[in-house]
Amino acid sequence: MKKNKAMYTLQQDVKIPDIVETKASQTFARIQREARTGDEKIIVYDKKIRSSKKKYAVLAMTAVLAVGTVSVYAAYINWSQGLKEELQITQEQQESLQENGMAAFADASVTDAGITVSAQQSITDNYYTYLSFKVEGYHLEDGKQPDFENVFVTVDGKEDFNSGSSFYNGIIAGNDGMGVYADGSALETRADGSTIQHYVMDDGSMEYHMVLAKSDEKGYFIGKKLHVEFKNLGTVAKAEYFPDIIGKWDLDMTLGGADTSTIIQTDEKIGDTGLTLTSVELSPVSIRVSYDADQEAQVEEVPMPTGLVLKDGTKLEGVYGGPGSSGMDGSKYICTYAFERVIDPDQVAAVLIPKNLEGSAEGQDTDYYQVAIQ
Repeated sequence: MKKNKAMYTLQQDVKIPDIVETKASQTFARIQREARTGDEKIIVYDKKIRSSKKKYAVLAMTAVLAVGTVSVYAAYINWSQGLKEELQITQEQQESLQENGMAAFADASVTDAGITVSAQQSITDNYYTYLSFKVEGYHLEDGKQPDFENVFVTVDGKEDFNSGSSFYNGIIAGNDGMGVYADGSALETRADGSTIQHYVMDDGSMEYHMVLAKSDEKGYFIGKKLHVEFKNLGTVAKAEYFPDIIGKWDLDMTLGGADTSTIIQTDEKIGDTGLTLTSVELSPVSIRVSYDADQEAQVEEVPMPTGLVLKDGTKLEGVYGGPGSSGMDGSKYICTYAFERVIDPDQVAAVLIPKNLEGSAEGQDTDYYQVAIQ
């Protein structure tokens, strides 16, 4: 799976707002990486987050990396600060992810052209794996968005999966699906209206996060060997890549992972859509749902549950993190996607399915079907 400079060749002569620039960069990458494969349609829902979130790229120089079990003390030290923030992972969730084998750690580092890249950890379930890398030695100018120019990723030598990645920018999704800073404070803008993003951590490093997806093969990533090649480091703006550091960093990793999913069988009709929700598979980092359709139903797009209601009444909107997919599996309609945060499956009481698949207008609340599952 490869990304190159071609995705940045579209340029604009007019001034483009910050969020439009960000979405343009993300869209070009999605076109390359989230292509239709067979009967499965890879999809990305727009989120009400006025910031750059997931964009597609990856990192680079030779090292063999074993992601495995370490002592509890060392593991807590090695947890990626950015991943904890972005996925809103509590201390209790950290402990659970370590105990069930989903979280695995690494401490290998490689250096080229004065830039050091360190593998930090992975979180892997049946269909997705999250990866975190620390990037040190790069001076990022204020207001710039960092990126790698070329990326190539394989799993056991294959490229038959989808991916999303970006430098972590300090912005997470609030319970209402809107963007806030990791400390919960409201987003701020510059004089030109662009959103202030915090790519540089307190120690001067940056974190690069990846999500790999294989929704049509259960357990695909668990225990597999992953190879990534990253070439050149610079910035991106208005869908154009600006080179800065010429270098190459290659990494080989062995992923951890575990099947920790909870599968709930249901028989709940979704309004007048002609669809019946038949099962919900929840892991701490992803969801997979199955529908049956009435014979007379005309299903043009499979509705994806983009929100959750917890047993304590908390409503989580916009939990879609991506990548996500929808399609047919035999006679059933299937939707799968990675969460924006880590959740406790046992605490989920209902899923929220948007009534308007095109999304709500800016400033308007989304209307949902609320379907109880526990």
